[in-house]
Amino acid sequence: MASSDSAVSFGWELHSEDGNSDKFYRFIVVTGDEAIVLGLHGSRNGKGQVGLIHTQITATEALSRAVQRSRDKEKKGYAPSRDFTVFDLPADLTDPALASSNAHRIAQHFGKHARETGTELGHASHIPGSNF
Repeated sequence: MASSDSAVSFGWELHSEDGNSDKFYRFIVVTGDEAIVLGLHGSRNGKGQVGLIHTQITATEALSRAVQRSRDKEKKGYAPSRDFTVFDLPADLTDPALASSNAHRIAQHFGKHARETGTELGHASHIPGSNF
C-alpha cells in the first residue's frame, strides 16, 4: 500500500465501433509503492471486465506493458476516447493484492479526473459511479 494519502496514477481509453460492436479498452497505471497496470474492457455502456492485471513490477514496466497492449489494440482499429490523464488515486485503492477487486473503483477515479481535466473525448464510454 502507498505510504502517502494518494498515489499518482494515469490512464487512457480506446474505443472501437463497427457495425456489430461498440466497445472500449481502458488502461490504468497506478504508481504507489508497488506499481499496478490494469486493463478493463467491455461494451460502451457497461462497467467492463478486468482483463489485464500486472503487479510486482516497477512503474516503468507497468507503463511499458500498458503501452504495448494499447498499441496492439490500436492496430485492431481502436482509437482514443479518453486521452492520457494523470490523477491522484486514494492510497486505500493502491494495494496490489486487491487490484482486481478495486479495478472498477480505480476506473471511477480515472473517469472523474478525465472529465474534470478535459481529456474525456465526445465518444468516451460511460464509467458507472464516476460522477462523484
